[in-house]
Amino acid sequence: MRDAATTTSGAWRIDDHEAVTFRDAAVAWALAAHEVLAETATGYGHFVTVNELAERVQDMSGVKTDAPTRTWMDAILRKVARRCHSAGEPPLTSLCVKQNHKVSDSYKYVLELAALPIPADLELHAAYARWQCYVAHGSADPNDFGIPPLTPKVAATRRGTAVASAFAPVEPKPEATREVLCSQCFIQLPANGVCEYC
Repeated sequence: MRDAATTTSGAWRIDDHEAVTFRDAAVAWALAAHEVLAETATGYGHFVTVNELAERVQDMSGVKTDAPTRTWMDAILRKVARRCHSAGEPPLTSLCVKQNHKVSDSYKYVLELAALPIPADLELHAAYARWQCYVAHGSADPNDFGIPPLTPKVAATRRGTAVASAFAPVEPKPEATREVLCSQCFIQLPANGVCEYC
């Protein structure tokens, strides 16, 4: 059972239930997150959700928290992004997605670190970043370059949109009305066909 000090700090070691400062916990979680994401990159098309990553880093680091995942995982992903950027590694944080399989807002930090603008299609950008991770960790052949795979839910949504638009009723285009001109003065004739100027 945790004591009052553990509850106050928000994080504790699993083995002895001793309180851990959140700063020390974040360092341990970031190291574990980098390792989990690097392992994930060894399988082509693999990814992990934020909640799965949160559970795995707590188990791997031996440091737990009862704080909601949304309150601390963004900081962990930013630490991993900085480490990857500093080491010249592909952005492993692209392998971490929300439950809907889309990258979280923290993925934009990867672009910020690289001084890149936010692309119109953030999911496609993340797919290319994941592909770089797969290549760097030996699960993809760099000569096999095509369009990197989107996560399943994102791909299904896009296929659904494409299918829906393919079966959407086509609005008939209004027929272009041909202007009838007077053969003498070349002014458009009124509906009765009699030129008012000639």
